[in-house]
Amino acid sequence: MPYLCLISSVFFVSFVSIFGGFYNRKNDGKKGASSLYNLLIIGTVFVGWMVLFLSDLQVEWSVLPYAVLFGIFYAICAISTIYALKTGPILLTSLILQLSLIAVAIWGFIVGWETPRWWTWLGLALVALALWLCLYSGKKEGSRVSLKWLTYVLIMFLGNAGCSIVQKTQQRAYDGQYGNFLMFSAMIIAVSVCLVLYLRDDKADSKEIIKKSLPFPVIAGVGNVLMNLAVMYMATSTLSPSLIYPVISVGGLIVTTLFSAFVFKEKMQWWQWLGVAVGMLATGVLSI
Repeated sequence: MPYLCLISSVFFVSFVSIFGGFYNRKNDGKKGASSLYNLLIIGTVFVGWMVLFLSDLQVEWSVLPYAVLFGIFYAICAISTIYALKTGPILLTSLILQLSLIAVAIWGFIVGWETPRWWTWLGLALVALALWLCLYSGKKEGSRVSLKWLTYVLIMFLGNAGCSIVQKTQQRAYDGQYGNFLMFSAMIIAVSVCLVLYLRDDKADSKEIIKKSLPFPVIAGVGNVLMNLAVMYMATSTLSPSLIYPVISVGGLIVTTLFSAFVFKEKMQWWQWLGVAVGMLATGVLSI
């Protein structure tokens, strides 16, 4: 069973990028498509965490400040992710989303949670190399690395890093408790932000979008919840964390790479593909 969860998680972690890519291609040029997607995916995640919270009612009101911060960062990350997927390569967006988790390691060194090892410095060096290779556009056009996309992925990077840091800080402060309450409360904040943005947006094409594309954000949201559940289950299993996190991170990137190359048929420069490979290696090293 733990290995089945591990294999499933590899696919779940890639759902946001893959189904976000499908959604953008199906709704290119339609009004309010991005704000509706964010509302639907975060709404789905909210329902999932509500069910989990109601099944284990542990409440600690002092967790709410963490929840507010997490919810804001989560909304920022989700909103910028769908725009990044819309304006740039799906594979590079997915890679940078994964690499944003290095912020947790760096923050851990700053506040004294962990002591950096030699492989940590190696991993950070590989991250720097991967980002340079992926973001360097060369002299040729067509790499699709635009200033707009760079802005979105930077915001996405900071948003996802903020989520991870807040969550880990809360879990350490409360000895791993009240995780469901944190996520449920945070999703109330995030879905409220997305609802306000959707209501302020042009909703002329909403009915058509929901009719033709509803499964994409719902599947991505369900995948997000299932991945978190699988990770929570594996944390109590016999599987080593040094196996779990590298397999999920690198495996998810491999799945996204296959979809990017053979389904979405994205064209990138050879050094950007090399950057993706280096990024996979960096993700694995930093997950040890």
